Amino acid sequence: MSVRVIKEIIFIAMGDENFRQKLVFEPDETLSQYDLTQEEYKALRMGDKDKMVSMGLEANLAQYGYLMFSKRR
Repeated sequence: MSVRVIKEIIFIAMGDENFRQKLVFEPDETLSQYDLTQEEYKALRMGDKDKMVSMGLEANLAQYGYLMFSKRR
């Protein structure tokens, strides 16, 4: 399993406010454009930073993913 796609999504979100808003308010539609495994999708969508780290994502990026999605469950 690769976390390359999750990294790409988070890096884009960090620099693009419009993309970030789409991720937060239209997550299923936005994430469907990426080749994510079910496990990667769920970890990102739920803001599960521990799972993202266990999959190989750096802690600071997992924290950003957590902050972006955790309040929109």
